[in-house]
Amino acid sequence: MARFAIALLALSAAACSGKDPYNPGEPIGEFHVTAKLVSSTCGQTPNPWEFDVKLRHDQSTLFWVQGGAPANGHVDPRARATITSTASQTLRDADPKTGLPACVVSRADALDVTLASGGAPASDLKTATAFAGSLTYTFTPGQGSDCSDQLLSTSGDYESLPCAIHYELSGQRTKDLPK
Repeated sequence: MARFAIALLALSAAACSGKDPYNPGEPIGEFHVTAKLVSSTCGQTPNPWEFDVKLRHDQSTLFWVQGGAPANGHVDPRARATITSTASQTLRDADPKTGLPACVVSRADALDVTLASGGAPASDLKTATAFAGSLTYTFTPGQGSDCSDQLLSTSGDYESLPCAIHYELSGQRTKDLPK
């Protein structure tokens, strides 16, 4: 609940400042992404996986805007950006009648991309027309969690826990974004 209050406060502060927290910085463009599966210990995943993402920047910070709040990371002088984020989700509440603990799974995302323009690293982020790199999702049960009922062997969604999914990505700019 405290996290929700902090997030609400941050969004309120951004709203009062006139900045849109879902469209930070300056636009780079919208990109169509093709992700090719390299490996998965989680079970079946889409391959290839295609989606669209908006990229924005503020000096040397890259924003990956896809759905909810943007993820962000630092862009080095060679136009390489690393973005990491984590989130936890309760997949099943604890059952006080049986004493079964809750199943809470943390997902850690790691994106590593290099932005390009004309086949070379983008010296100016706003001119980026493509990117290539990797995306890894790692799923780990929280401490004290019992997620045995979430495995494929028990009609769940995961082949094993912890597990990881690794994709190689390429993205092509499909349109400009309004300022």
